[in-house]
Amino acid sequence: MNLVDRTVLVTAVSEMAVLRALQLAGNRLQGKRGRSVRGPMKAVEPWSIHVHLQAQEHEFDNLLTDAWQIPVAVGLPDDLLDALDKHVRNLLAAGIEFRRDDLLLTLSRLPQQPVLPWDSQ
Repeated sequence: MNLVDRTVLVTAVSEMAVLRALQLAGNRLQGKRGRSVRGPMKAVEPWSIHVHLQAQEHEFDNLLTDAWQIPVAVGLPDDLLDALDKHVRNLLAAGIEFRRDDLLLTLSRLPQQPVLPWDSQ
């Protein structure tokens, strides 16, 4: 696999993992707030709910419970998972939308390209 294809693949996998984590967190935030917020939040994508319903830092562990279960199951490396988890926690803390450019910046800060489970194939 050439470097461009690999970079696209790492970015796509990372983006899906981050959006899934934000989706879980958003659904849980909404559930904690009760019915009164469900109506106004119907038009908001689940991965953007944290922009409208502020998450507190002490809630992050509960909001992200099992968020990385699928990326772990497919064998994403720990350094990549740690970077993605920090990225999601920063988005939750700041209450800002997911942006691919921000994720690319996070990925560019990794000390080396992550070794993916399918690299050896």
